[in-house]
Amino acid sequence: MEIKNEKGQVVHTNHISRLIEEMRKRNILTNSITRYQYLQYDVEESLQLIDAIGKSRDPKFVIDDENRFTYTNLVKWIHCDTTAQCLDPETRQPIPAKLKRGIYIAGNTGTGKSWALEIILAYAKAYGFRIKFDDEETRLSWVNHRADDICSRFAETGSIDGLKKVNVIGIQDLGSEPSESCYMGNRLNVMRNLIEARGDLSNTLTFITSNIPINHKLLIEQYNDRVASRLSEMCNYYEIRGIDRRKL
Repeated sequence: MEIKNEKGQVVHTNHISRLIEEMRKRNILTNSITRYQYLQYDVEESLQLIDAIGKSRDPKFVIDDENRFTYTNLVKWIHCDTTAQCLDPETRQPIPAKLKRGIYIAGNTGTGKSWALEIILAYAKAYGFRIKFDDEETRLSWVNHRADDICSRFAETGSIDGLKKVNVIGIQDLGSEPSESCYMGNRLNVMRNLIEARGDLSNTLTFITSNIPINHKLLIEQYNDRVASRLSEMCNYYEIRGIDRRKL
C-alpha cells in the first residue's frame, strides 16, 4: 500500500510506521491511555462492598438517593464498563461517561465528596485493576492530595512539576486553597497552573472533588474560563447532593 504527500511523492506506509514508532519513543506524539474491561462483576454486589468499605471508616456511611448515581457509575467507570454514565454539566442529565477521562465530584460541604474518592480508591486497590499509560502497564491507583497542601508544597519548594506529569492524581477540595501562593517572591495560582499543565497531556487522569460545580461562575473567576473548559474535557462530572452528613 502507498500514499502520496502534498508534493505528489509516494510515501510507503511501512516507512510511515517506522517514523510513527520513532516519534512515540521520542515523546513527539500525544500520549495515550489504554483501559482494560473487568466485566465479571455485579453492580449491586459492588455497591455492597462500597458500603462495607465506607462503614469500616465511618459507621454512619450509607449509600442513598443522594449519592447512589455517583457510586454506581464510579464502580462502572473503574470496571471500564461502557454503560457508565456521568452528568451533563449544563443540564445535569445522565450522559455516557468517557472511560479515558478523569472524575470531578461536586457537592456541598460534608456531603461525602472526598469520602467517595477515598472509598473508590480502596475499591480499586482491592480488585487490582490494571491500566496502561503509553507503553507502561500499571495498577490503577493514585494518591489523593488536598488542594491547599499542593499550594503549600509550592510555597516550600517552588515546584509542583512532579504532580503535573504523574499519571493519576486525586485533588481534594479544589477551590478551598489560596488564590495565589508565593515562593521567593514568585506568586502563582498553583491549581490553575497544575490543571492547565495536566490538561495539555493525554496520558494522565485527574480526579477532583470540589464545592464548586464544574461550570459555575466561581470556577471561572478563580481559575479563568480556559481552565473551566479544560476540566470539562478532562473529567466526567458527578454531584453528591444533600446536607452535611457529618452533622447527622
